[in-house]
Amino acid sequence: MTMKISPASLYQSTAVSTKPAYRNGASAPASTPATAQPGSSTKVDLSPVARDLTSSDNDVDLERVQAIRQALANGTLNINPTRIAEGILQDAIDILT
Repeated sequence: MTMKISPASLYQSTAVSTKPAYRNGASAPASTPATAQPGSSTKVDLSPVARDLTSSDNDVDLERVQAIRQALANGTLNINPTRIAEGILQDAIDILT
């Protein structure tokens, strides 16, 4: 049996708090922000998900977004509930198969 993972599930946050617990209501010690030293370099490795998010393949079609906003504002936005339902059902089928 194979399981498909939807793209949305890859981006869900599963962050866990790493703050230490302090007793007797004491507050955490103040921390100072890190500052870069002149002439130093910093190397950053992006996770596969972060690389995917920065990919040009994920660019938003701003003209399409503006057209939808305008149609919504004008009251002329055509919503096809059948198409939406078919898409949801197809995603469920893809996940279950």
